[in-house]
Amino acid sequence: MRKRNDQRIYSQLYEAMEALVHICRDGCKTIGPHDKDFKPNHATCNYEACKGLESLIRHFAGCKLRVPGGCVHYKRMWQLLELHSRVCAGSDQCRVPLCRNLKEKMEKQSKKDESRWKLLVKNVLGSKKIGGSPFFLPVTNC
Repeated sequence: MRKRNDQRIYSQLYEAMEALVHICRDGCKTIGPHDKDFKPNHATCNYEACKGLESLIRHFAGCKLRVPGGCVHYKRMWQLLELHSRVCAGSDQCRVPLCRNLKEKMEKQSKKDESRWKLLVKNVLGSKKIGGSPFFLPVTNC
């Protein structure tokens, strides 16, 4: 039962990262890159995670409690951005905010933190058995 629940969580994280790339690269409904025009009659989005992610991104941008232990929504978005930066294969062209900065920060992290993140990345990417979705690295053994 726990393994199935873990698998569901990893799958949801994967879908959230796909939606994040979609929003930051293509735009979705009312949110996206500054160089995109949005139409009020925009077609329904194919990414289920977009709706929740749109509101999370808006909250993240305007959150007043940007301190450790402050806002759970801010922290959740920050963790999603960090997870994305760990699987992003194209940080130089990536349109996800903070991707390159977080990749540089990652290089300076402690080994303990790094091994926990590597395990999470392995499980999230393994949940979809992918080999190279947009900007994602292929699954490797840790």
